[in-house]
Amino acid sequence: MKSQISNPVYILTGARTPFAAWASGKTGAGQAGGALKPYDPFDLGAAALKGALEKSGLEPQRLDRVVFGNMYHVGAHACYGGRYVALRAGVPPEIPALTTNMACGAGLHAVLEAAQDVAGGEAALIAAAGADNISLVPRREIFVPSFKDLGCGRAISKTADELAGEFNISREAQDQWALRSHARAGLARRQGRLGDEITPVGATTQDDNMLDEPNLNYFAQSRPFGDIGSVTPANTHGLVDGGSALILADEKTTHAWGKKPLGRILAGAFAATTPERMAWASVPAIRAALKRAGLTIEQIDLFEINETFAAQTLIDIRELDIPEDKVNVNGGSIALGHPFGGTGGRLVLGLLLELGRRGLKRGAASICVGGGQGVAIVVERA
Repeated sequence: MKSQISNPVYILTGARTPFAAWASGKTGAGQAGGALKPYDPFDLGAAALKGALEKSGLEPQRLDRVVFGNMYHVGAHACYGGRYVALRAGVPPEIPALTTNMACGAGLHAVLEAAQDVAGGEAALIAAAGADNISLVPRREIFVPSFKDLGCGRAISKTADELAGEFNISREAQDQWALRSHARAGLARRQGRLGDEITPVGATTQDDNMLDEPNLNYFAQSRPFGDIGSVTPANTHGLVDGGSALILADEKTTHAWGKKPLGRILAGAFAATTPERMAWASVPAIRAALKRAGLTIEQIDLFEINETFAAQTLIDIRELDIPEDKVNVNGGSIALGHPFGGTGGRLVLGLLLELGRRGLKRGAASICVGGGQGVAIVVERA
């Protein structure tokens, strides 16, 4: 699939659920996690989709289809995927839905899949949703083993550690970036910027993974995943449950809608490298997406680079020569958490909202993917 966006594709609105610490972990305030455990991935995707539709004022029957990104297909009914998301969001049964999986990039893949349908004239109005609930994934049998990449026979954290050494990314630099992520996310939550993205799920109304009072000592005390190394749980993405959704439309539908859309998709791209270099894979993905958009790094005002690891984010910044003050300005997945399929929509939604707040124009978002892959998207404010 090519990800050149030929005909204009607009993002009308979007919403996401709160991102809540998983049931096997603790919130940033030190309380037991699992606030969203009662909701399966379909519930979370549907909640985000309902929120996005409510913001748009459009009726669910206007949709041509629903695309759903999901990494961990949990339970006996996981095979129904996007179909259940659509039905639980009130989308009529006559409207089809599909599920896509690109591991950590599943949500962003769903956005680009939906965009291709609009760009190609297959759909005039389409929803791209994504969600995961890792609280429901069997921890010992599936979740923990899934972080060993059979393509290279090593833990993903180990491959990130090795690349950190190759690129001379120190433990101290990683911990400082993790501290930055929590501090910026906490400030964004207090100032209401994250609330602009969120639609409540039950009694859960806000993200709960970021530390209430982050300090460097907290990160310095975190032990490496391996016996030695610089990659630790504290400078790796948070483990959370959550979902997101965006409403995409063609130019005619957008004009008829009569409101100002959040933005427009300019291009997207996928890239791949060896499994050992997974933490570098966003670099070629961003380069490819920018090339398709006819833009340079200097022409991008803000970046949302998924913080799978602090080391990986710092490698991306160094390799692409991005000013740090343009990256993850409201914190990233180290603080907010990475609900896998739910992350792609969060990156794009937060990026467009922040571009609007600052009166800026263009942004890029990316996710590196286990197995040595990357996915990226370039957007601009309408």
